[in-house]
Amino acid sequence: MISKDKKMIFKYHKISLWGKLDNPMTIYVTFYVMLWFLLPTVVSGQSIQDKMNALLQQEKLSGAVYSVVQDGHITLYSSGFKNMKTGDPMLVDDKVHVGSIAKIYLAMGILRLATLKMLNLDDPIKKYLKDLPMDNPWESSNPVTIRHLLNHTSGMSDIRLWHFFSTSATPQIPLTEFYRRNPKVLDIHAMPGELFSYSNMGYTLLGMLIEAIVKEPYESYLDRNLLQPIGLKNSTFHFKSQSEDRKLAMGHFDNGDSAFAMPIYVRPAGQFTTTAEDMGTFLQFLLNGGRLNDKEFIKKEFIDEMGVPENTMAVKKGLRLGYGLGALSRDRYGIVGIAHSGNTIGFRAMYYLFPKEKKAFFIAYNMDSETADYELFNKTLINYLGVDTLSVHMDSKKKQPITKDSEWEGYYVPIFTKIYPMELIDIISAYTVVTNTEDGLSIRPFQKEETFLKNIGNGLFVAQGRTEASHLFYSDGSGGTFLTTGAMTLKKISGWKIFLTIISVVLGIVAIILLIFGLIINLCRRQWKYLRSPAMFCSLTLILLILSLFVVSGIDVIRIGNKALPTMLLYVSTFLLPVGSLASLIGYGSTLSKNIKHVDFWLVVLVSQFVITLWLYNLIPFATWE
Repeated sequence: MISKDKKMIFKYHKISLWGKLDNPMTIYVTFYVMLWFLLPTVVSGQSIQDKMNALLQQEKLSGAVYSVVQDGHITLYSSGFKNMKTGDPMLVDDKVHVGSIAKIYLAMGILRLATLKMLNLDDPIKKYLKDLPMDNPWESSNPVTIRHLLNHTSGMSDIRLWHFFSTSATPQIPLTEFYRRNPKVLDIHAMPGELFSYSNMGYTLLGMLIEAIVKEPYESYLDRNLLQPIGLKNSTFHFKSQSEDRKLAMGHFDNGDSAFAMPIYVRPAGQFTTTAEDMGTFLQFLLNGGRLNDKEFIKKEFIDEMGVPENTMAVKKGLRLGYGLGALSRDRYGIVGIAHSGNTIGFRAMYYLFPKEKKAFFIAYNMDSETADYELFNKTLINYLGVDTLSVHMDSKKKQPITKDSEWEGYYVPIFTKIYPMELIDIISAYTVVTNTEDGLSIRPFQKEETFLKNIGNGLFVAQGRTEASHLFYSDGSGGTFLTTGAMTLKKISGWKIFLTIISVVLGIVAIILLIFGLIINLCRRQWKYLRSPAMFCSLTLILLILSLFVVSGIDVIRIGNKALPTMLLYVSTFLLPVGSLASLIGYGSTLSKNIKHVDFWLVVLVSQFVITLWLYNLIPFATWE
């Protein structure tokens, strides 16, 4: 947009430009005017796009669309490839999937209904979904409310494998199917309202809530009554695939292979298609306090509560940042913003709001990479927006007399595993080590960078580069110790549990390898009498297990949750594994004094203890479809 002054100067020199090109002064003035007119575009547009292009290449990502909202204007950009296989460039109006950013839209749908007084946020969810088979031990005193589901404080776990990684879901499948085959997914594991624990299933229940109230699919209702009024012409809750919409960018896996869109069982939590322009329009709507045409569309008090956690143990103990009404208050790079990330098969996205500064940005990539550093893009866009950031260092916080103790030191793991039943993976590879330092604590997540925290009292700590308390350690009065950031909650466990679990897994895997290797050696030497060894029972079930793992590894990740031949073979092999181990131990038991000297006996013992560990962590039998 050209300012009034620039328009006047450009108009004034227009005659000179065409009249006397031979006049040096005219040429100079004309060049100056043109430079003044073009320079803002070059600096503000090209510079940010060059940086983003360079980052995409550096992080080996396919492409991205992004929008920047400032001064009441929305600026659109695109970079990289829409489809790496065909080489088509990404265009600013190309559509993308945004994964969990769908939650902010679904939350707005709930808040719209609350604004219309069609529901109350503190109503129990069972008021509307009376037949919900939810097992809540605290039902009489602390029922799960709509607000709990919006804030991820219901005490419900996150997802099962088949919720996302299954081809059995269809775009029109009833939402109730996400729990019908296994109602235990709705069990409440912590007192509602007490702890933050991210739950895609919780937002799927919110989709069901909308359908129960409006008596039609939530996608159709929200497209018509939420998206259209706001002006989002190219966005939808309905499932979209690349085959039906040519404007939808192709998703990509880490290796660059195409990742086609797939329906999911928990679609209200992660199914949404949009464009950079529509996201910019939506962010502008939020910056306007939820008003349309100067009229209240969503109550401003609801908009103001976005990213504000309520009544959790962490809030009561002084941690102010966290999750609220579909958004997260995020303290990074010297400023607190309202944000949410999202990822789904082949896509990743992020938006940031700075309400006080009236600025925002959105970015979506058509590649969900496990190795790329997406924070580099966030930092670049925040710097480009020019929001006032603070130069925060740990030394800048006023020191308080604090008595050092070691009660927070130890090992921490997620309170709920993200994908049930993968708790064993959390124990051996997702634990965090907390140790004392001179004036605070050190946090070292497994295979991630160490973070230093400064103690500011009452269990509150601030990480370097943050503007306020970022971590809280506390005890719940019943012996449990927790670490929370408002967007993550970990529980303290015994270090011995981690070490013994790791030892069990390592010894079990080594024993499996040696047993199979010994079987192969004996067969190659034609030692047929080995086939009569008690170890053969265990060895045969191990061979079946390895075969099933090999078969399952050969299928697409999106089919892992299917009840099909490969996954059923895995189920059978894990079911037979303890049977084979027990049969071998019984076989050795008849002549234990003699067999105790044999290596194979001890290998079977080591395999058996590993099987017990798998059973304790609900991995035997392993049904990916439950």
